[in-house]
Amino acid sequence: MVKRPNLQYANFRRKLLRFYKQHGRDLPWRKTTDPYRVTVAELMLQQTQVERVVPKYEAWIKKWPSWRALAKADNRELLTIWSGLGYNRRALFLGKMAKAIVHEYDGEMPRDLKELEKLPGIGRYTARAILIFAYNEPLVTIDTNIRRVLLSEFGLPDNTPVAKIEELAEQLLPKRRSRDWHNALMDYSRLMLPKRLPGIRSGNRQTTFEGSLRQIRGEIVRQLTERKSVAVHTIAAKLRRTEGDVIAAAEALAKDGVIELKRRRMFLKD
Repeated sequence: MVKRPNLQYANFRRKLLRFYKQHGRDLPWRKTTDPYRVTVAELMLQQTQVERVVPKYEAWIKKWPSWRALAKADNRELLTIWSGLGYNRRALFLGKMAKAIVHEYDGEMPRDLKELEKLPGIGRYTARAILIFAYNEPLVTIDTNIRRVLLSEFGLPDNTPVAKIEELAEQLLPKRRSRDWHNALMDYSRLMLPKRLPGIRSGNRQTTFEGSLRQIRGEIVRQLTERKSVAVHTIAAKLRRTEGDVIAAAEALAKDGVIELKRRRMFLKD
């Protein structure tokens, strides 16, 4: 017996792809299938607004257009370009990734999910995203935006297990248009759905930047891209925060492998 296509799914596919053709965002990483450029964009976009990523992405690619070029960069160079994006260890992951790809894969990024997940900073979502956006592989991957769309459009509760959402995503996926499909889902979430959907958590909320430990971490990294070391009291005075707050921020950066804290002075980690 021939299995009939699900009409609801077919209608949803048509709607999303039509929307993407008419309203898809013009973003620099969508103009390439180079796995290096796709990977840089994916790491920059994690928990960071697109508008903040675009100029950083363009500056990064201009300075380091390939894995081999990036493999020669030191941590200070990486963090100087990255400064302002937050989650600074992602910049260091890219540097370590470049060295691994050059030395272990002869400069060519692996195209296998398990091999990709062995690289620094790449987990299940990112590995799949790289294969989707670089190679149009017929895979699914679920981020906050895609989750929002699927729950909203198909009336699913917020506590729907990830496995069930992935099962739905597999059934919806147009196999030959995986790249366009995932871009369409992300754009539909950002452009068509309200920021807050009743009964669906955003999963992407951040504390206010001003006065947060993120602000202190950003200032520490910014100053360390310009000098060899900086004292705890210097950061505290500049931001009008307690030295205890600065030490807490510094310890978080040290845990991420970004800096070293010695005798109330901070240094970039080699």
